[in-house]
Amino acid sequence: MSSDPGTDPNGGPARADQFRCTAAVLEATPDAAVVSNLGVASYVLAGVEDRDRNCYLWGSMGVTTPVGLGIALESDEQVTVLDGDGSTLLSLGALATVARHDPPNLVVVVFDNAEFATTGGQPSGSELVDFAAVAEGVGLRAFEADSDESFLDAYADALEHDGAALVACRVEPVEPESRPTLDFPHIARRFRKSMDGA
Repeated sequence: MSSDPGTDPNGGPARADQFRCTAAVLEATPDAAVVSNLGVASYVLAGVEDRDRNCYLWGSMGVTTPVGLGIALESDEQVTVLDGDGSTLLSLGALATVARHDPPNLVVVVFDNAEFATTGGQPSGSELVDFAAVAEGVGLRAFEADSDESFLDAYADALEHDGAALVACRVEPVEPESRPTLDFPHIARRFRKSMDGA
């Protein structure tokens, strides 16, 4: 975890702490289905709380938001996607599909650490993309955050919006020690069971 959330020790732009922001999501929406991107987003989510309604995705970069959209369209429950900058860059077109269907129970969080953290920290190129502007450009309501406090406000605003929304949050890179189970059938079974009748 970063030692000074919201600031960059190298003098760069302020960034939030991904652990604290993830914890804030679960605190604000404890019953939500949470779909997390492969790697860091899933590691952090599992480290904060491993729960039945966590849908960890593995080996599936670029499909986190589409999977979350599908779940939101089939349920009245709150669905929150925890995506990454690399994964979102791989499937920017998915934001247009989210905007087209516009389910009011879907919030997409893009944790932007500016790198492919899971594969070695290579630069993702996200500094060239304004995720909030892209979302707004296709008709999807968007909010931005670069600190723990601004994330709390942005996530609350996204939840209150009458439609799907995106929160683009700049975060410090982290190296989580936690790892959720790699038993894919178990993850899928327990998630489906937790959503039965929802």
